[in-house]
Amino acid sequence: MNEATNTGNRTTLRSTSGFWILGVTALLMVFFIIDAVGRGAWNFAVQALPWELLVVWLVYLVLVRPCIVIEPSQLTIVNVGRLHDIPWSRMEEATSRYQLTVLLRDGRKITSWGAPSAGLDRPSMIGGRAGRRGVDHQDRAAGVRRPGRAGNEGPTAVDLIDRAHERWGRIDPKDDRLATSRWDVVALGVTAALVLWGVASALLG
Repeated sequence: MNEATNTGNRTTLRSTSGFWILGVTALLMVFFIIDAVGRGAWNFAVQALPWELLVVWLVYLVLVRPCIVIEPSQLTIVNVGRLHDIPWSRMEEATSRYQLTVLLRDGRKITSWGAPSAGLDRPSMIGGRAGRRGVDHQDRAAGVRRPGRAGNEGPTAVDLIDRAHERWGRIDPKDDRLATSRWDVVALGVTAALVLWGVASALLG
């Protein structure tokens, strides 16, 4: 299952299957804590707490946090530990098979860990609209149905990126921004803090 969250001109896309795994993991960790407290093992419960929180956090970090964010100014890819900001003018095309991959005009490829995928390898209209329209025409003539068409499963991530590029992707000669990649300081900081808490708890216990 896929989730699309719209806030004004900002759309966030991610797979929803991670939420189920996160929920089950959190419930298991709560059960273990309650069980330890019920048995009177308060010291064990306190020592285990940071590690159990770390497990829940890592599940969130790997399965829930990764997503793609579509905005008027750029496409943002949120991966585990890395954030990629891609202005529309720097994008060549996007494809989706099992993961969404963005090809930049400088030849670089950036893969999204959390974007919903269609299971089909097909380019977006960003890199070559004429070729895409020709393929679409052939598909209709042959009776081939693609995900994202009316009457099927709804728009894919690539479809939504195409639409955003049609709306906001006109190259602005004054927009000289480059595609940038940076570390996710918040995610890495929380992970480090939980690890240090767990180590300190074990040493002091």
